[in-house]
Amino acid sequence: MKQQLLNASLLAAAIFLSPWCQSEPIGGVRLAVLRDATNAIVSWPYPSTGFRLEFSTNLSITDWQPAAGTAVSNNGRWAVTAPVSLPTSFFRLKNHLQHFGFWAGSVAGAGSIIEQRGFVNFTMGAGPGPSADRAIALGMKPMFFAPDFADPQIQAQLDAIRPYAANMLAFFTMDEPDCVAGGSTARLDQLLSSIESQISQLKLSFPGVPMMMTVGCAFWSYSNFRIPRGIDYIAIESYGSSGDPATTRAEWISKLRLLKSYMNSSQRIFLMPGATEGYGTESQLIQKANDIYTYAQTDPLVVGVFPFDWYSDTYDCASAGVFCGNGVPATNYSIKVVGNRSARDLPNLRARYTQIGQSIMNGAFLDVGVGGPSIQFLGGPSLPASPWISSQTGGTGGTTLIVNFFDPDLGATNQALRINSGTNANEWFVGPLPLDELAVGARFRLVAFSPLGKENLLCLTTHSTPLSPAPAITLVNSRYKLWNYVNSDTGLMDLGPAVTNAWHTAYLYARNDGKVRLWWDGNLVFDGLAPLVNPFNGYVEWGSGAWQFDATTTVDFDWVAYGNNF
Repeated sequence: MKQQLLNASLLAAAIFLSPWCQSEPIGGVRLAVLRDATNAIVSWPYPSTGFRLEFSTNLSITDWQPAAGTAVSNNGRWAVTAPVSLPTSFFRLKNHLQHFGFWAGSVAGAGSIIEQRGFVNFTMGAGPGPSADRAIALGMKPMFFAPDFADPQIQAQLDAIRPYAANMLAFFTMDEPDCVAGGSTARLDQLLSSIESQISQLKLSFPGVPMMMTVGCAFWSYSNFRIPRGIDYIAIESYGSSGDPATTRAEWISKLRLLKSYMNSSQRIFLMPGATEGYGTESQLIQKANDIYTYAQTDPLVVGVFPFDWYSDTYDCASAGVFCGNGVPATNYSIKVVGNRSARDLPNLRARYTQIGQSIMNGAFLDVGVGGPSIQFLGGPSLPASPWISSQTGGTGGTTLIVNFFDPDLGATNQALRINSGTNANEWFVGPLPLDELAVGARFRLVAFSPLGKENLLCLTTHSTPLSPAPAITLVNSRYKLWNYVNSDTGLMDLGPAVTNAWHTAYLYARNDGKVRLWWDGNLVFDGLAPLVNPFNGYVEWGSGAWQFDATTTVDFDWVAYGNNF
């Protein structure tokens, strides 16, 4: 093996297999313990976020307490140091962000339970019976509306709820008492007192089921506002007074700060982003969702994300000749929406919330299967073999050749795969791959190129649910760009001017929730979210053009590697 390829192999393995991907909560983060004569150090990978270290002195009881002293050690890990003279202790990592579901998600005869399966772990609005049974069977915790204790049939209601108590997320007590009060302190006091009375009666029959309420208006403006006794979860409406995501974020951050001043140490928060067009365009709603999810991972008091709303305003079932029961078409996405559309009927927003829900339920890095990384290096005496596939699009121009070149990094002759094209695309690819995260690396140079036009050089997509990102290293009018391809033609980042015969090394990572990273010539230059524009499965592509190919290029690839396990 050539020396350059050996070095590339070691570098690729380090990147593909190292824990750099653990920057958000995942299910598989492991604790490590080191000790000396005086201290034990409990640690886990940095920069993973969303975890709290807890300890207990007795595993036979569930008395887990927060461990103090969390810090970042010099070896790049979160660490807690405990004297070995203390009593025997057991440690665990607890991810605070655990719950995801939509407002009133089950009001359409269990239709949304089917539609949301796999990315929602609680559902609101179903009562005891078939809908709740189906939700539990699909891994969702029901949130029941609190029963009316003035109802003469209250005992029958309580008896019907009782079999579900162990699987419930919460009882929902009241929506927006601060709004319902309409500015009247007397009315607010009456509403809060009624919630407390309701909770005290519920606790007699359901002592282990949490209680939830929402706040939506200027609760802090009431001199007598309080969080009712017995409330466990407060859902705070985070819709925004305008479509602007930055303004919206500033508003709910301010609400959160004020809300926390009323909370006790055991109460927790659900954030409620707006998920209907009344609160912004689809792209604005996606950014608002991203802002909520990003923040929620960092605040240990936030335990859930609770978007409003799943169903749109009105569906034109009559024109479609479809009977929709209560007006909501279960599992039928072809019926026209009349009025504002919500998450269910905004496909890109629905895709983003699908990914957020999956991340909260399964860990932000999804299971990509078993087996080691598949890595292939080019530069031998023959063209690439399986699993690489040759492809030309838009014509048959161009060649693929093995060429010798003097490699300044080696100080000797090396070999590369030289690919060129005319007005068409000439590339190699691997796929389709049903994987939620992938990385591709390459060392390449431009031998010649036209001054104008675009040509994808190194491309990556992942499995889509139903959409995923599509980042690419692309030549755009004589400059290297981090680009969005497939169903997009927009830029993410400028990487600098293209210069002939100048070698570059790129490692490109993508995850199906939009996370993208790019290492360019040894530096992490992009670490953020890309738009969801790919409706297909995962592909790794490289060459002289792919989806965009209206430039002409001649490209040398010294090596290419891709990974399917992180």
